[in-house]
Amino acid sequence: MKTIFNNPFEFSGRWFRGNLHTHTTNSDGKLSPKQIIYLYRSNGYDFIAITDHWIFYRGENADLNNFLVIPGEEINLGKMYLGASIHIVALNIFREISDKTLTPQQVIDEINSQNGLAIIAHPYWSSLTLEDLLRLKNYIGIEVYNTTCDVINDKGYSYIHWDLLLDAGRYVYGFAVDDSHWSFSPINEPDVLKGWIMVKASGLELNSIINSIKNGLFYSTCGPEIKNVEIESNKIYVETSPVKYISFMGSKNRSRRIMSLRGEEITSAEYSIRGSEKYIRIQCIDSNGKMAWTNPIIIQGE
Repeated sequence: MKTIFNNPFEFSGRWFRGNLHTHTTNSDGKLSPKQIIYLYRSNGYDFIAITDHWIFYRGENADLNNFLVIPGEEINLGKMYLGASIHIVALNIFREISDKTLTPQQVIDEINSQNGLAIIAHPYWSSLTLEDLLRLKNYIGIEVYNTTCDVINDKGYSYIHWDLLLDAGRYVYGFAVDDSHWSFSPINEPDVLKGWIMVKASGLELNSIINSIKNGLFYSTCGPEIKNVEIESNKIYVETSPVKYISFMGSKNRSRRIMSLRGEEITSAEYSIRGSEKYIRIQCIDSNGKMAWTNPIIIQGE
């Protein structure tokens, strides 16, 4: 059995914590770039991307006490073929995308022409269908979790969209992000510091972080830590922080959940590859309902 997986736990380097979807007063956020940078830096993050609507932020890493801001922009367009709308996060571009007549595919093509990374934002909140997502190509991934969509209207999780794409052979990455606007009320939690990625990279430099993201050397989380993933022969082994469930999610109905017993938590699990899964991605849920996700391990039968 052959597997295809850039395993971040097998690569040298350090782990860096970051949020790839952030708004400021440059568009519809409540905090200035300086304030949002301070907020994330002071809470243990190593990098963020500032991605205001139709406004390009050039990024910076000077005089920030070893903190990186990735250049970015969010492009929100009108109705898709079936879905309500589509928002695309552009990372590591070098010039603003301002033409609002572009189609979603033209936006993705423009991002790629700038050697940037295109991520489809909050598919569930946007009411995107599988057909919508399959009509587009050459985006690196989708947001599997979006904090703002979660705390505002309970549409933050899009892992069903992710599985449908993977089932269709579109092997994209899943990203947990905040989409922070610092917008909250007495009945809503703040939309910050709740979804992030852990990237394995050689250093906290723009090219290093972007290359690691591009190559899938990260996992996404809302809290649980994924400590190790090993693939040996036909077995996948994972170690985590204490969690309630560890699930090995495969194509169609080929999935398996390992769960704690009698209220105890577990920190490891093993899965035997059968060969018909197409892919396996690992997700875990802790006792507070917080989740973490690996990127998909592609299964190729002999």
